[in-house]
Amino acid sequence: MTTRRERAKAQANQLNKQFETQEVKVINKDGKSRKEKFSNYLIDISKYVMTGIVIASLFKDLTDHKVLIYSLGLFIAFTSLGVGIILTDKKKG
Repeated sequence: MTTRRERAKAQANQLNKQFETQEVKVINKDGKSRKEKFSNYLIDISKYVMTGIVIASLFKDLTDHKVLIYSLGLFIAFTSLGVGIILTDKKKG
């Protein structure tokens, strides 16, 4: 037979193990983690770069460095979009 004290120690040990294995996630007031906010920020940056650099340069004639501006703008846009999508961490189920 186990005593009340031994049962209390066993329960305390079990609770300690549960708390040690749980992952702590920093959540802001609106319910989003920093990682999720950063991923949204990167996706927004991708949209702004695509709009500001690539599409705006279509309307303005840039004869000297057209290829450089397009390639650099598309690279930054797709890189930030890719990193933003990777960081979203959407789990199914």
